[in-house]
Amino acid sequence: MKNFIVGFLLVGSCLFGQEKVRIKILSYNIHYGIGMDKKKDLSRIARVIKESGADIVGIQEVADSIMVAKLSSLTGMYGVFGESMEKNKIPNLYTLLQLQEPEDLLYYGDAILSKLPFTYVGNIWIPSASESRYEAMAIDLKIGERQELIRFITTHFDYLNTIGSKVSRMAAVDVIEEKFMTNYEGPSILTGDFNSTPNSKTLTLLQSRGWVLNKTNERLLTAPSSKPSFQIDYVMPRPEEKWKIIALEVIQEKNASDHLPILMTLELN
Repeated sequence: MKNFIVGFLLVGSCLFGQEKVRIKILSYNIHYGIGMDKKKDLSRIARVIKESGADIVGIQEVADSIMVAKLSSLTGMYGVFGESMEKNKIPNLYTLLQLQEPEDLLYYGDAILSKLPFTYVGNIWIPSASESRYEAMAIDLKIGERQELIRFITTHFDYLNTIGSKVSRMAAVDVIEEKFMTNYEGPSILTGDFNSTPNSKTLTLLQSRGWVLNKTNERLLTAPSSKPSFQIDYVMPRPEEKWKIIALEVIQEKNASDHLPILMTLELN
């Protein structure tokens, strides 16, 4: 699969100390830059990202590599795109029926933005039982004076509430585990729109794999942005003994996308 990386000058930095490193992580489903007012405006998305102070951002629902390049330019961050479906890979149904393929199926996926340079690990397609296709992508980067390696993953899980989609989300966890965590035991961070609530089987499975769900009495509602009623967007570090969760908040930007971004401040022990 093709992947695209665009680099820009580094702006900002993590809060490096002698022994401990703090880093801000944002997960944001940007709805292709289309806000609740039906207007497409990437500058709003870029503003939210910059004002959050995030060092690394996992982004879901990105149209193409051009959109990533624009966001990278607007935020001053390095960017990489991971496609869920490539151009010219037309679904068989449209081919058989000789129908024009819908524009939103031509090319879409997820992305990662980072203030720090990184090494691209890869991009994989994950199971789906809906008409949509999904992926997971990962990068490696070094942080702090000791230049400790961390792995950062972002993904987007199947969205339907059917039995097949529920099974697909569970299977996606195993695919990510096999692809990105086999033979890797270092500090890691997983972000994404999991289309699953905190008490779901998907989140239970993720936690059994070592991903940490922040336990808080505060309801972290991320969707829909205009009137949030549930959480389906997450930042999850791993392993627990390597990370301390300093802060976690949902940014109340109700117009730029149909999701609210979630921001976690982590300290690496």
